[in-house]
Amino acid sequence: MREKQSEALEALAGCALPPWEELPDLELYMDQVLSLVSRYLPAGEDKGLTASMVNNYVKQKALPPPVNKRYGRSHIAALLMLCSLKSVMPISAVQQLFQSWGGAEGLEALYGVFREMYARVNSGVSAQLSALQARDGRELFLWAALGSRAAQSLAMELLDGLGEQ
Repeated sequence: MREKQSEALEALAGCALPPWEELPDLELYMDQVLSLVSRYLPAGEDKGLTASMVNNYVKQKALPPPVNKRYGRSHIAALLMLCSLKSVMPISAVQQLFQSWGGAEGLEALYGVFREMYARVNSGVSAQLSALQARDGRELFLWAALGSRAAQSLAMELLDGLGEQ
């Protein structure tokens, strides 16, 4: 496998989010939140998070409203999860996930589970793709893309049953 592919797989294996306790316990302004989220997520995963996107998430009730234009730990955790999931599912599905964990009151518990799974999935996918012995980057790309599609299809099938937990 080429060096670039190996580096990408190693980077994926090491992707992890900070524990709840390490998220700032201070009230932050929008610019600080945007900067923090982009530092916590791998390059490109925040998809250029902007203030208007955050405001839309609040309007859609996918994110709790700020208190006096300030955001706390729960907002950062919710944004990390939203940014990680929005490329594979609609925001309404992420909302449904949040609600199935008790909404804003359940964010800490959900974030803990999400954080653990995020690291385990990234490490596992990296190990599986490393073991494929892909002949070139095009094959590795196809495996990753098709695996993503299959997982997304399964996630969307399971969405209707979230409220039954």
